[in-house]
Amino acid sequence: MPTAKGARLRIAILLHVAIALTTRCAGQGFKASESKTVGASNSYVELRQLYSKSRSWRNSYKLNPASACSRTRSNILCAAAAANDASRVQLLLAATPQVYSSLDAKYAGGVRLVAAPIDQQSCDTCSAIAVASAAETAVASVYQVNVAECSMSVQALHFCPPASSNQPARQCKGGWSIPSTISLLQQYSQQLPTAACMPYKPDVWGDM
Repeated sequence: MPTAKGARLRIAILLHVAIALTTRCAGQGFKASESKTVGASNSYVELRQLYSKSRSWRNSYKLNPASACSRTRSNILCAAAAANDASRVQLLLAATPQVYSSLDAKYAGGVRLVAAPIDQQSCDTCSAIAVASAAETAVASVYQVNVAECSMSVQALHFCPPASSNQPARQCKGGWSIPSTISLLQQYSQQLPTAACMPYKPDVWGDM
């Protein structure tokens, strides 16, 4: 059976470990809290209340916009009357659709503005994918056409820089920064191939 001395020794060791952990936590910028909660429950309750009020206001606005924006109402959310943060959040919730997908044309005026995500695999092409996707969406949005008509080859943008750029060919383990990739895209101008012409096929094993 464990002796009283052994029990005291184990307690002393546990206390030392607890003190060490608390000191280390505070040293990293974290303050040990005596509270058993972190306030998540209060935030959830507050959000539910704001959401409920936003739905009530939206229903009122659908039935009678003038009445919903009347200054005689206590929960007015129109224009400058939404002066505090809670009202702004409530208005944002009321004006936000319950369902939205930028990949679905029916939510973007009948045209698809964002292409399907690309699996970059184990390759450092995230900057090229991000810049090409943003450029495709920007062009599709301006001309109000399907994003497929504005496709840009990530393969070409990352692995095949134009001769005028004086940049070496990149491999999977050599990524660009966002500013460098944007500059490269500008140098490509209208000569960048489409994704259909040069699809994304990174040579992951070739870099090993």
